[in-house]
Amino acid sequence: MNPWINVVDKFQVRRERFAALVLMTDGRIGARANRGRRLPPDRVDALIWGLQHDNAVVRRCCLEMLDQHPDERAVPHIVQCLDDDVPRVRWHAVHALICDVCKPGTSYLSGEILDRIRDMAQRDTSVKVRAQAQWGIEHAGACNA
Repeated sequence: MNPWINVVDKFQVRRERFAALVLMTDGRIGARANRGRRLPPDRVDALIWGLQHDNAVVRRCCLEMLDQHPDERAVPHIVQCLDDDVPRVRWHAVHALICDVCKPGTSYLSGEILDRIRDMAQRDTSVKVRAQAQWGIEHAGACNA
């Protein structure tokens, strides 16, 4: 079994979350310190596993990590999160797919994904998700967050 799954599972416990995130990133804290930094495959696999976790906070944290630590293997799993029941998870999935600041030289965005996000900008049940999707369409491939 992948030992990093246990670390990802700790994202659900508020008092353990920060330590788990620090462990996952080898002590680097925040987006600026981690942008574009590749993680070993076993850690990425654990983050992908976390996108299906029962706990929405775990799913959100994994999306944030996969945004900062790009790996093409994660893209179809992030796209699945566009259909998550929790608006905050959908918001982070849109962000991870649209924002290229953390993905120097690469992008998760494709025409098919952009079409999905356009649909979300019009039809998502959450005002915040619709706004993020609209912003993403207008700034596709860029991000200042």
